[in-house]
Amino acid sequence: MQTLVDVVLATHARPHTIGYAIASVLAQTEARFTLHVVGDGCDDATAAVVTAVGDPRVRFHRFAKAPGFGYANRNAVLERVRSPFVAYMTDDDLWFPDHLQSALGALEGRGLDLVAFRSGQVRHPDEPDPHFFAFDWRLGPFSTFLRHWFMGAVGSVHRRSVFSAVGYWNDALVRFGDREFYNRVRVSALRSAYLDHVTVLRFYAQHWDRLYAREAEPPQKRYLARVLDPAWTSSFRARARTGGRGLAVRRRQAADFSAFALRSGPKFLRFGWQRRRWPVPQPRPASEA
Repeated sequence: MQTLVDVVLATHARPHTIGYAIASVLAQTEARFTLHVVGDGCDDATAAVVTAVGDPRVRFHRFAKAPGFGYANRNAVLERVRSPFVAYMTDDDLWFPDHLQSALGALEGRGLDLVAFRSGQVRHPDEPDPHFFAFDWRLGPFSTFLRHWFMGAVGSVHRRSVFSAVGYWNDALVRFGDREFYNRVRVSALRSAYLDHVTVLRFYAQHWDRLYAREAEPPQKRYLARVLDPAWTSSFRARARTGGRGLAVRRRQAADFSAFALRSGPKFLRFGWQRRRWPVPQPRPASEA
């Protein structure tokens, strides 16, 4: 089977969740992909989960730990792959089954170079929430800025030719490389679009990292079954479209925004300093990309 999409999933130490993330990729209705798991200095427990999958579409690339979030290791894999489209997965989130199918339909049907989709989230202990503030607020330019800032790579798919136009991920950055790459594409002459259609279920580290140890099993296990259920998926997407954003939801969103700002503010300042100090990757000739 011809591979249309190279999916890149970077991991370091998530043996408790990565198996479910991989399973959500393998359950895609568009099956013409190769999943490249990039072990960024990953521990043996995580590596054992990946190698036990046993699906020929999964390839494991194990590297020594790279600086920061390991963007250099992702680039090392991205420079080798040759499929016409590229997607990104995380080791603790879940794709809805039609994520790749919807992306390819938009890219080819609308002549786009990159498409990005809306994310939903799961709140502790068991609350599926389609109303994450970055995708839900309607505050004009400020909301647009927030949406772009929180648009992680897990929600976007693009043509491989994008690398020829804007370069690869900026591996001089310590963090926020996915946001920087997405926005570099978005402000270029390439054709990109955001579609308000939920295809990703996220488990934000701010809510979950300190709580996994309290759980008998990670929430990704039960939510994998839910995202694979067409009735549940349809209901969740309907909630995202039709509102239900009462005062309680607005208060929760404001609290989330404040918490994210306090947690990420200093990191964002460092990111801005790094981005000014080191130039972004340069486009490469098509023969090299």
